Amino acid sequence: MKSYKFTTVAFAILALAIFATAGQAATKPGKAKWSYYIGYSVGSSPAIGKDGTIYVGADDNKLYAINPDGTLKWSFTTGYDVYSSPSVGPDGTIYVGSGDGNVYAINPDGGQKWSFKTGYNVWSSPVIGPDGTVYVGSDDNSLYAIRPTGLGWSFPTEGDVGSSPAIGLDGTIYVGSDDGNLYALSPAGVKKWAFHTGYYVASSPAIGPDGTIYVGSGDNYLYAIKSNGTQKWAFQTAGDIYSSPAIGLDGVIYVRSLDGNVYAINPNGTLRYSFSTHDYVYSSPAIGSDGTIYIGSNSNNVYAINPNGTGWSFPTANNVRSSPAIGQDGTVYIGSDDGYLYAIGANSYGLANTPWPQGNRMTFTVRTRAWRGSDYPSLP
Repeated sequence: MKSYKFTTVAFAILALAIFATAGQAATKPGKAKWSYYIGYSVGSSPAIGKDGTIYVGADDNKLYAINPDGTLKWSFTTGYDVYSSPSVGPDGTIYVGSGDGNVYAINPDGGQKWSFKTGYNVWSSPVIGPDGTVYVGSDDNSLYAIRPTGLGWSFPTEGDVGSSPAIGLDGTIYVGSDDGNLYALSPAGVKKWAFHTGYYVASSPAIGPDGTIYVGSGDNYLYAIKSNGTQKWAFQTAGDIYSSPAIGLDGVIYVRSLDGNVYAINPNGTLRYSFSTHDYVYSSPAIGSDGTIYIGSNSNNVYAINPNGTGWSFPTANNVRSSPAIGQDGTVYIGSDDGYLYAIGANSYGLANTPWPQGNRMTFTVRTRAWRGSDYPSLP
């Protein structure tokens, strides 16, 4: 009798596991799991909390918290559009900027923790330092270092700071400005050096394993800059580079250009390949655990590009300026100007285990590789 009961329980558990696995596999790569209608453009890029909550801003002045099943958890109202992409701290606090000039710290339950007022719009996305300092740019021509007790310091530039900062292993903060410079600042906010490009720098820097800083410019170039502020190489495209680069498993740098192409550039600055999205690309790439590159386009599509050139595209009803976020369960989250946040099935289980797998994002989370097979239909 005891053996029979054990077998029955074991069978029930196995059946539930099979059912759960089948449910997870029910959404094929490139197909929608769900979509949440906000009704206003979603240019902000989503962030995913430890519990799977998806946070994203929209042009209705709100930050949204969406449950993993696509239902609304809460929304937080600011004084203007939320184009800034949120960041989630180790304690679950959500940080986001708004066009009302404020940086907001929001509790996991949706209540305001604090706000910090800058002099103008905050389109830059906050980055959280290892000591909890929040670094963010403003269109008042400043980069701010904000602590829970208030302002740590601010650094003035000669142009808007829409670029999101990046933090090196030694604590150096790198950020671009519309004055055409990439700045390197000490943790105390003192300038180490400035590298001048030919035009505005709205791109957010990415940092390679050897300390090389990669950043795009409105002069159509992607720059590779040594940690001492000197140029390593420059790669020219046919359009402004507003995108933030991402770095792949083999050190390849992925970046998009307003010429409509996504470029894969070798660590030595030579072209590996380019992929046309047939329209402007404002979105920044994210690289999945299996090496797939995800990116949005003004062709009204989200693209998944395999390293071998195959993949899939997911259509929306308007431009996709938002950059993708990849969940550990193989879901890609991205917003569109059609007013929806989309959850799309994929074969990438989390981000790639590289120093910089996602443009416009800095995280101190340890990533593990999860290699899985892929079977994508070819792109049209």
